[in-house]
Amino acid sequence: MRQADSPLATRSLSLHLQAFTALILVLVSAIVIGGMTLLLHWGPDLLTDLSLKHNASTVIEGLAFDATGRPVKLKTSDKEAAAYDILRDDCVYRVLDAQGRVLLASDGAIQPYALPGQGFAAERERLTLATGERTLQVLTRRFEHAGKTFYVQVMRSERLLQIVLDDKSQRLTSLIIIGTIVGTLLISLVVAVSLHYLLKPLRRAATAAAAIDIDNLSARLSLQGVPSEITPLFQSVNLALDRLEQGYRQQRDFLATAAHELKTPLALMRGQVELGEAGDRATLLQDIDRMARQVQQLLTLAEASEHHNYAMQEALPRAALAQAGAQLDRLARQREVLLQLPDTGTPHATPIHADVGALGVLCRNLLENALHHSPPGSVVVAEADHQKLSVRDQGPGIPAEAMPHLFERFWRGPHRRDEGAGLGLSICAEIARAHGWTLRAANGPEGAIFEVDFNPAGGAGRPAHQLP
Repeated sequence: MRQADSPLATRSLSLHLQAFTALILVLVSAIVIGGMTLLLHWGPDLLTDLSLKHNASTVIEGLAFDATGRPVKLKTSDKEAAAYDILRDDCVYRVLDAQGRVLLASDGAIQPYALPGQGFAAERERLTLATGERTLQVLTRRFEHAGKTFYVQVMRSERLLQIVLDDKSQRLTSLIIIGTIVGTLLISLVVAVSLHYLLKPLRRAATAAAAIDIDNLSARLSLQGVPSEITPLFQSVNLALDRLEQGYRQQRDFLATAAHELKTPLALMRGQVELGEAGDRATLLQDIDRMARQVQQLLTLAEASEHHNYAMQEALPRAALAQAGAQLDRLARQREVLLQLPDTGTPHATPIHADVGALGVLCRNLLENALHHSPPGSVVVAEADHQKLSVRDQGPGIPAEAMPHLFERFWRGPHRRDEGAGLGLSICAEIARAHGWTLRAANGPEGAIFEVDFNPAGGAGRPAHQLP
């Protein structure tokens, strides 16, 4: 059994959106803070390497050589020359030959930088040396000149690197982290307030929808202030409510009319029973038959109005006409009307997609209607194929004032010769509408014509009053 108060069933859309937004912000903040943390941890080493490599490239490019290919001096900017001259303990370059002998050095040294107790190792590119209270960072680069191999060593003390890099990067990183956290909180607050404001129309719609019941079907969801993305949903709900209200009113009117139609024969039958007139037994039976017919037509109309009752399959319109004609053969003889039906022996007849029972009811009602309006000695002609079905009579035709009311429920013409309930043609209209067919009525040269178009080009499923 479904629990209406379960957490999933009562989840708030606003809280869901806020939680999702907060999760995204937390993930982004974590990525930013993690990146800054990694930068804070690895950044100084990366900057140190970049600085040493840049200094080594500057030294290699600024070296001047004598005629024998020996480096004799360094041509560099005044700023760098001053640094090498003044900061001898913190900023040094040394140029070595292939054997590791010092050829040129800014501090006048005669030994290359090497690990304690070891000689020069050309394959060791980076060194970290501790001398007293100082820590030295050394980079060794190999280069070629005039076919000879040389090495350049550049040294920067961590004291100098700290001065160059400063601790501003750490403060900047801290400020970025703090700013990210504060920004995330502010954005979360703004998102929460915005969602609360944007979801107001949904809350109003929920309140309005809760007020709609069977006694208040005229209420509709307001579109005022609704975002354009949600407007189609509200419009669809309002259209559905329009259809629901229309259907409810139609059913209510239908029940009221049906009750009125059944009340009269019941009152007559009761009067006859109370009077106890034996001679009226035939009339009583006739009233019972008429009432049973009305009830049967009401049931048929109710079934025809529910489209889910239809079971679509291949059906032959001519076969349905022939079966309906056989059922009405007795009525045709009573009316002294000739019922002319199409030949059912035509080979390779093309079927249509329809509910066989509903198609039979439609054929029977159209034929019965034509028989009731045909004078004795006349002919009712019925034709059918896979495109359309037609029934023609030789009666007086359809009066102009009656044409708009032909397919209304419980409507009967003033010259109706039988005592039916006025539901036959409305049942036909419901069947045609359910199948997407077009039912048309018009006056022909010798009476009325009713046609059902199985493949309408437009306006499918609607009864029309006149033939094109």
